[in-house]
Amino acid sequence: MIDYYAAYSPYAMLLIATTIACVVFGAFLCAYGFIKVEKSFLFWVVIIALIGFLCLPVMGFMALVSPSLELQDMYLDLRRFIALFAVVPLLCVFYGMHRRGCGLKQCGMFGLVFLIHIICVFYLWEKRPGVLADYLPMLDFDIFSILLTLSRHSLFVELSPVSIDNFMQELDDMILIFDKSGKLIDANRQAKKSWPFLHDGLTINEFLERLKKMTVSKKCVEKNGIVRYEEVVLSFSNGIRHYQYGETQVKDEKGSIRATVLNFHDITEQSLLEKELAEKNDELEKLNIKLKAFLDTAEKLVEEEQKAKAVKDIKETVGARIEKLLSGLESVSFCNKQEKLPELIENCREAMAGVRLAMQKLMPDSGKDGKDD
Repeated sequence: MIDYYAAYSPYAMLLIATTIACVVFGAFLCAYGFIKVEKSFLFWVVIIALIGFLCLPVMGFMALVSPSLELQDMYLDLRRFIALFAVVPLLCVFYGMHRRGCGLKQCGMFGLVFLIHIICVFYLWEKRPGVLADYLPMLDFDIFSILLTLSRHSLFVELSPVSIDNFMQELDDMILIFDKSGKLIDANRQAKKSWPFLHDGLTINEFLERLKKMTVSKKCVEKNGIVRYEEVVLSFSNGIRHYQYGETQVKDEKGSIRATVLNFHDITEQSLLEKELAEKNDELEKLNIKLKAFLDTAEKLVEEEQKAKAVKDIKETVGARIEKLLSGLESVSFCNKQEKLPELIENCREAMAGVRLAMQKLMPDSGKDGKDD
């Protein structure tokens, strides 16, 4: 038969080890909550419930190592009363979960925790020693701890993936925060990855000196004569990166500077696209110049073609008329010159009209009508 209260038995050693494990894990959960979570009503009832659940295995451990039966009975009675009163903060936690809009899954897990705790309370009040009396409180604590771990995002906004801290860590931007004395107090994951030399206590002047050594180029972007932001090009081991750099001072209600925030927004792809667009525009401008020169050449060729056509018309029409006129003059004799003279004058006029029309085709203002001489 097992002696459940023999302090140096293997059973007692196992009970001591599991109790210490519960204490360590409970201390971790409490410390994590104090650091990460806002001190609201829900936080305090969760801490009270967690400490109450943790006291159950601790009281069993104290009963195991108590030097007298009176102390042993006192620890066991105290464990029963703590188990009973732990129902109150447990119900407050459920109320807080309901207010936060937790889903059916979280409520189902809480129902399991509540059921196990009620079984633990009834079993402890029977005052029977045994394995269940020692390990049921540990199971009660473990199930409640698992509930807190799985439901932490729903219970506490600070632990949600969309909280400010988590969101800042997931940003591609590099963010550094310096306190009022100019010492680095925080930086997100991307900044620590890009600048391994960052460490707590690094001054802002030391950081800017290091940044200056990495700077390839730097320019200010202005709008309406006001500097909006700076563009800085930094050299890293994996290549050149372009950033939009900004500095913001956080002030309190009295106007005193509490912190300085440096933000580096990666605009490498945007800068490369702008550069490529500028190159394409330059190339297009050169092609436009070449196209204009080609069109001018083509226009000159058309004009030359029109001139050649006009010359051909002169040769074919005017030349034929002049030739007819010359042949008419050769056929005129002294005796019939009076009869042929009007006809010759008319032929001369026709020849001159043909010459004038051909010359108008060669002139830029060929569309205007000329006056007969």
